[in-house]
Amino acid sequence: MLKDNLTIFIDESGTLPDRNDKFIVVSAVIVKQIREAGNLIDRVLKSLRQTKESLKLKELKFYHSRHSVRRLFLSAMVAAGFDIFALIVDKKNRKIVDGPENFALIIAELVSEISVWYRTKKINLMIDKHFHKQIDREKFDELLEEYLDKELNVELAVEHIDSQSNLTVNMADMSAGAVLWKYRGKDDEFYRIIRDNILVEKITNWPELKRKSVAQNKTHPNRRRRPSR
Repeated sequence: MLKDNLTIFIDESGTLPDRNDKFIVVSAVIVKQIREAGNLIDRVLKSLRQTKESLKLKELKFYHSRHSVRRLFLSAMVAAGFDIFALIVDKKNRKIVDGPENFALIIAELVSEISVWYRTKKINLMIDKHFHKQIDREKFDELLEEYLDKELNVELAVEHIDSQSNLTVNMADMSAGAVLWKYRGKDDEFYRIIRDNILVEKITNWPELKRKSVAQNKTHPNRRRRPSR
């Protein structure tokens, strides 16, 4: 499938440093236009206002929401026809530093899968604001572009979104949470809601990702980094 321009919402579920988290899941939700995401959030909020759930709602996050809110949100994503991609990383019981380099490596793996699927060369990436410091976000952007440039030579625009002020990125949080819920051995109720919309569900592990990164650096040792935005 060929697309000239993609808008991708990305968020993760699980943590890198915590050894008790066996998996970290990164999910991407693809929309044709950003306003489609806004329209979905409006529909979800309108439905919630008609129930008592809106009085208990602090944030539209998977692990902060009741089961009924999860079902409503995930079902709305499916009804909207949004494509979903998921990357499941088995940490192999490691305590992984949650810094720009490691996080960019994981995100690049997922974005590569998306770019190859759609054969696109231009990506607008809307990602939940993972790092609080501006310097860390800039470093992440630089490294992500470098990792992707080695493989795909894509034109990349990255925007870090505060999920409390801009609820659209919570589509990715909800889908990542649904997938992680399954892989943590809870049940697959929420996963089954979105299963038919998941185009790629890739399972890898942290040592394999690191080996791949080392191999890329050996293949492109003199690749110049583009200035960060």
